Amino acid sequence: MTVAPIIESFEQFETTTEKLLIPPFRSSFGAIEWKNRKRPRRRLQYLVEDWLTTAGVSIIGGRSSCGKSFLALHLGLCVARGVDFFGLTVRRCGVVYQAGEGGLGLLDRMEAYAQHFKLPEDEDIPFAMLPGKIDIFTKEKKDVGLFIEEVNDFSKKWQEQFGFAAGFVVIDTLKKAAPGIDEISGKDNAVVLDNVARIERETRCHVCLVHHTNADGKKLRGHTSLRDDVDQVILIEHDKETGIRDAVLDKIKDGEDGRKIRFSLIAVPVRSETMSDGTTKEFTSCAIVTVTEKERLKKEQERQGFTVNATERRMLMNLFDTVDRHGRFIANDKEGPKAAIGKVVVDWKDYLAVAREKILDVDDQSQATGRITKEFKRYSDGLIKYGIIGVSKPYMWWAGKPIRGFSRTFPKNQNSENSGTNTGQTPDNPISPGMADIFDSGGDIVL
Repeated sequence: MTVAPIIESFEQFETTTEKLLIPPFRSSFGAIEWKNRKRPRRRLQYLVEDWLTTAGVSIIGGRSSCGKSFLALHLGLCVARGVDFFGLTVRRCGVVYQAGEGGLGLLDRMEAYAQHFKLPEDEDIPFAMLPGKIDIFTKEKKDVGLFIEEVNDFSKKWQEQFGFAAGFVVIDTLKKAAPGIDEISGKDNAVVLDNVARIERETRCHVCLVHHTNADGKKLRGHTSLRDDVDQVILIEHDKETGIRDAVLDKIKDGEDGRKIRFSLIAVPVRSETMSDGTTKEFTSCAIVTVTEKERLKKEQERQGFTVNATERRMLMNLFDTVDRHGRFIANDKEGPKAAIGKVVVDWKDYLAVAREKILDVDDQSQATGRITKEFKRYSDGLIKYGIIGVSKPYMWWAGKPIRGFSRTFPKNQNSENSGTNTGQTPDNPISPGMADIFDSGGDIVL
């Protein structure tokens, strides 16, 4: 019970009462006095250890084809699964990936991730990809409201299903999400960043923008306010000769910048389709691995043998059948191509004849020849590149590397399941001439 003040006069009573009726002052800006600094309240936390905060806005930037979208997707899937991102601890939450530039192509990238990291078919994770485009530059801001509504709907669903809400939103790319923007205009960028801040605020998610850099890849493209007004910036540097990418933490407001992650992309088969001409088209996408992991996979492949897809396997079976029936050993460069010395070569015409025998659904020989030629043109590039076969007009041959599933390509007493490498095989041979001009006029071409 409050003790009533001693009243000396009515005027004093009136003054005291007026003071009690005045509400206490409240800071409009969330003021925290020094003495209250340790009181429990929401503090800075990391979505990705020492890289991205749970709140705020970040940018992943890089030149075209540098792997920035692959990295953003990989990051999003690591967060959604709650697994380390290059050894960095993540805070698991739901992820919404707006793929305005990748569109449905991201389905193959998602499948490549699932295949490479061996996700069980029945594993569900709080991840949603939105292939529809968004406009975060529009003055009406209708798209922004609809986007927030959709993220919050997923957030509610995941809270019930997984026990946590959405916490990470990716917009890929900023250019596609802001049609009509003048990138060097501070005013235009302010509109976009205001909408992004609204998304971050009303969804309570960290928002990551995928964006392009300038020609040399050192700075984000556009007005300087873009970098100034976000919390973290990650720039991707790509060495095209080695294929190695560096993700550099170029800016972080409350932490140490300059950190670096090195990664590579590896091809992963994701699906196949039968084309109108009867040939099979194999589709691949890429998954992200560390540089050391890629080297380990390379050595493991050398030990177990090169892995081929179904179409490549059929081509190699035809090649080895032709070798058994028509093969000719090349002892010196007078007998055949210098690159094939010590190898058993076959003539392209003999290969065609053997391959045609196995096509039972086509009676027309020219049609069968066309199918074989198109299929060889489509898939031989990879076999040549990795030193599986050699080609030089009009010959082709097995280049010497072990192939998984073909016991004859391994030394005696060794197969693809045993340890050890195929030390009895010769190293890579130069290809002459390049595959680009091997086939230039259809099925009647002679190698």
